Amino acid sequence: MAYSGTTGTTVTTVQTLIDHGARRCGKLAGELTSEQVLSSRQSLYFLLSNLINIGIQYWAINKKVYGFSPDRYIYDLPLGGNDVLNALYRWMSRPDGAYTTSAGGTVANVYDGDVDTICTQTSANGNISVNFGPSNPIFIGSIGFLPASSGTWSIILEYSSDGSSWSTLEDLGTIPVVNNEWIWTDIDNGQTVSYYRIRAYNGTTLSLRELYFGNNSTEITMSRLNRDDYTNLPNKNFTANQPFQFWFNRTVPQAQIWLWPTPQNAFYQMTVWYSRQIMDVGDLYGELEIPQRWYEAVLMMLSHRMSLELPNVPLDRVQYLEVQADKYLTLAEQEERDKSPIYFAPNIAVYTS
Repeated sequence: MAYSGTTGTTVTTVQTLIDHGARRCGKLAGELTSEQVLSSRQSLYFLLSNLINIGIQYWAINKKVYGFSPDRYIYDLPLGGNDVLNALYRWMSRPDGAYTTSAGGTVANVYDGDVDTICTQTSANGNISVNFGPSNPIFIGSIGFLPASSGTWSIILEYSSDGSSWSTLEDLGTIPVVNNEWIWTDIDNGQTVSYYRIRAYNGTTLSLRELYFGNNSTEITMSRLNRDDYTNLPNKNFTANQPFQFWFNRTVPQAQIWLWPTPQNAFYQMTVWYSRQIMDVGDLYGELEIPQRWYEAVLMMLSHRMSLELPNVPLDRVQYLEVQADKYLTLAEQEERDKSPIYFAPNIAVYTS
């Protein structure tokens, strides 16, 4: 006998889950009307949306780097973000180098440390590069740029060892940019080279206030305030270079991070690790953003929900599916952990009257 030789490659679509859910309800998949299929698809969406209330799904954790704007203390969590797991303010070094522009503009304005000066290129699809010196290769861990206009840009970050042949560091694709709001990208698989650049494509014309190639970052944990502590602050507009506390405002349509003190340094950042909703259910032939270890739990929970809406499903089968759904959810949740050591550090202080 021969094994398949593969793992994790079987494609399970939304339609497959609904078909199996119908059969577990005692129905043939072909019996489902278009309305019942749509209802089952919506039930699957509600099911996945509710998982965030049970615990953290470790495959649905993202990181976002925020660039500070002076006097601005409210920052939106990305759409679908649920909770801040870690928030850290950080700063980094900015190595000196020789900057050049391929399409005009005052290139000195992108590295002068003044966010009010602008370099606007005169033609589309240009680039701005930095040369740290042939004998001075540098590892760049994060690249940020501060747009001077709003719109939709196509941007790619590149590196080179000789300034002639360029390779992709990170293709940001087509992204929305807002005037005077930083776009930061951490380079997870960085390079130690002498040349880096930002390049526009798809007809994008670069107009930048600052371009920052950073390394040697330092990150400090920020403390989380509850609503009472934040609202009781006597001076909420107090300013400082380094905000060290935040209140997480769980509002709609997007949760917000309220910083204290209000940041003043435009070249500091905040790194946020946050839990988010599982990606929306797509069309019937699309896949779900769930790992293989969760398939049975999701299928049993969907089957139970379908049994509540499909006609003539016997009550004993509904009750059986509910028990099975709880069983497999428990198994999945018990496995959904990072298995790292846990350290308890009691904060014991001397009490004096």
